[in-house]
Amino acid sequence: MIHHISSLLDKYLEFIMANKNLSKNTYLGYKSDLSEYIKFTNVKTKSDLIEVDLKSYIKYLAKNFSRKTHCRKLSSVKNFYKYLFEKKTVVSNIFSNIEFPKSSKSIPKVLEKNEILKIIEKSHENKSFKGQRLTLMIELLYATGVRVSEMVSLKLGDINEDLSQIIINTKGNKERVIPIISSVKRRLNNYLNELKTNFKKKKGPIFIFPSNSKEGHITRNRFFQLLQNLAITVGIEKDRVSPHVLRHSFATHLLEKGVDLRLIQESLGHKDISTTEIYTHLDGKRLKNVLENKHSLKKDIDKLIKI
Repeated sequence: MIHHISSLLDKYLEFIMANKNLSKNTYLGYKSDLSEYIKFTNVKTKSDLIEVDLKSYIKYLAKNFSRKTHCRKLSSVKNFYKYLFEKKTVVSNIFSNIEFPKSSKSIPKVLEKNEILKIIEKSHENKSFKGQRLTLMIELLYATGVRVSEMVSLKLGDINEDLSQIIINTKGNKERVIPIISSVKRRLNNYLNELKTNFKKKKGPIFIFPSNSKEGHITRNRFFQLLQNLAITVGIEKDRVSPHVLRHSFATHLLEKGVDLRLIQESLGHKDISTTEIYTHLDGKRLKNVLENKHSLKKDIDKLIKI
């Protein structure tokens, strides 16, 4: 049976549209990038997919496009091949070792997964309402990658009824919808029950993370202080920890698990994928160490991030 490339491409596009909650523009971007790749490599059937001249394609990207566009197009094709390999449509993933172009940008500071788990586990010891508030903020930030300013100002109305999604209102009255994973959803449900009990007489919108500040919600600086103090208690230097480091860690750890760069871009709310590309420039030695230890961490990390 001959598998024509057009049918394989259609199936993949249907898959990502149904399973990855893509915006229309992101979907069209995938379609355009993959169509261009197929045309350039003259792939016609399944067997052609693993016989293409990768060097020529990479040279074509480097010669004709900016690093930003190069990364985007390469990300599209890499994930197409990853899908085909996982579905056993192709016998090998020839793009698995193809790297993104190098950047002069510095690598963002991140915490290791086990370090974040230590901070979260320590936060569980405080069973008070404020303790629960801090735990939820840490888990929510690490599980969604939202900006700290977006998180601290969340209101009850920004979360849908079944607690499966957060709606972030961005500049220009645009909305960004971010899914909430099951482990955080359970904690959020318990926390909100107590919040509604404590603030049921309050008039107007209720902030999810209320405080006595003039804004009516915990400030980003106060959260920063609480997070650093917690990190110190588990032996992590305060200079290595900040809300933004948790955001960086979210993106970096997802990339290490093979998540598509464009999906990370949408979660972070980056308008330009070049901003997100900084996470592709991981130190080779560090990545090797992470992969070698992946099995021992997997059980715990899966509680926090489930793709």
